[in-house]
Amino acid sequence: AAIGMRIDSTGAITKPLQPAFSAPASYTNIPLATTTQVTLGTERFDTNGDLSSNTFTAPVTGKYLFTYILYFSSVDSAHTTLDATIKTSNAQYQQTVNPSVFMNSDGNFSLTGSMICDMDTNDTFFMNVYVATGTAQTDIHGDSHVSGCLLL
Repeated sequence: AAIGMRIDSTGAITKPLQPAFSAPASYTNIPLATTTQVTLGTERFDTNGDLSSNTFTAPVTGKYLFTYILYFSSVDSAHTTLDATIKTSNAQYQQTVNPSVFMNSDGNFSLTGSMICDMDTNDTFFMNVYVATGTAQTDIHGDSHVSGCLLL
């Protein structure tokens, strides 16, 4: 039988059944002016089996922490918008940059972010990206990661 909480001899408490996941993220040639869902690869871990088809489904109501580090490669310096968005059933949390302001030539850079989100049972989470103007050449490099866990 599965044990929901453990306290070891040092007093450390672990919850091995707590919903949590981490997966690599990628995408090749993000299309222009199109909201695009980030592709999540084979999970590093998915303790409750709640991640499927790039989407995490909350097994219980609670507050969930979602984090990402997206390493963008071949970024077109002509992009006027590059968005990374945490999207849940209840809200979206968007980070926006304008590469045309700070890039003199095509190149690479990373965006990181996190958010504590309220979710009800069966609510969903996924990541979106969006680029505008320039050329559809920007990739999310395979060294990128997305993760999430139930906090409370």
